[in-house]
Amino acid sequence: MRDTKGPPSAIRVLALCALIPAAVACSTALRVDSGFPRPVVASLPIDAGVYYDDTLREYVFERQADAKSLAWKIEIGPAHVRLFDQLFHSLFENLVHLDGLAAGNTGKSVGVVIKPSIDEYALHAPSGTSSAFYEVEIRYRLAFHSPGGEFIKHWSYTGRGRSRSTLFGSDEPVQKATVAAMRDAAAWLVIELTKHTDFHTLLQAQQNENENGKDNHDS
Repeated sequence: MRDTKGPPSAIRVLALCALIPAAVACSTALRVDSGFPRPVVASLPIDAGVYYDDTLREYVFERQADAKSLAWKIEIGPAHVRLFDQLFHSLFENLVHLDGLAAGNTGKSVGVVIKPSIDEYALHAPSGTSSAFYEVEIRYRLAFHSPGGEFIKHWSYTGRGRSRSTLFGSDEPVQKATVAAMRDAAAWLVIELTKHTDFHTLLQAQQNENENGKDNHDS
């Protein structure tokens, strides 16, 4: 008797792509959408401003199809804004959203301005590795600025995540691997921000200087 169940979904997709002209490449569009728990930590006594530029807010990973993989378009910007908001609301006593690096021009008093960014998103599909997992690496840069916009320092760090591939589509494992990488990076950031007491002292001194300058200006 002939098997009428047909090939699994992923195999059908690959077979379909093989029939489509090269000018019309198959692609997978994915919007990473996940909630993130707020870390349970003692807030630092610092008023922080955060600036999300359009590059972060609208970050999209795109890769063209090749012999081993379909084309990808993965939107991760909005999910990162939610993630950083959760982190910073927990880590700092007060959090202020800014439209630029120079908080002093807005009349909002903060001790430091933070600008997170994504340096690179890397996706490794099972066909390109020897494992049965989708693997994701996300490289970040977290820049700290004074309330006037002057650069203080930056931290670079990487989050890694993976999820086992399935025969029934790649959306779910890539989504899971991406979220795992984001949470991995968030855990590192929480640990680093809470353990560097010398950096806390620097930020608190910056905040006190900013507040004293405001008081002298008002008097």
